[in-house]
Amino acid sequence: MTENTRIYNRFTGFTAEDCNCIFCLHFGGKERPCLLDGCCCMEERMEALKRELAANNGCTVREEAAPCRG
Repeated sequence: MTENTRIYNRFTGFTAEDCNCIFCLHFGGKERPCLLDGCCCMEERMEALKRELAANNGCTVREEAAPCRG
């Protein structure tokens, strides 16, 4: 890339909606939500929740963004 190349919409991290358990590889379905003992992407989920809280100035986060198995 040259110095005049501009990249739009850079990746800034996952959102809380992106970290939904439905999109996880270990999601077992409606009857068995998670096949693992602990969430494999908990770090990404927590970062996404922190980012969303900072953007909302400390407002509450939607229920579907709650950590799994919890």
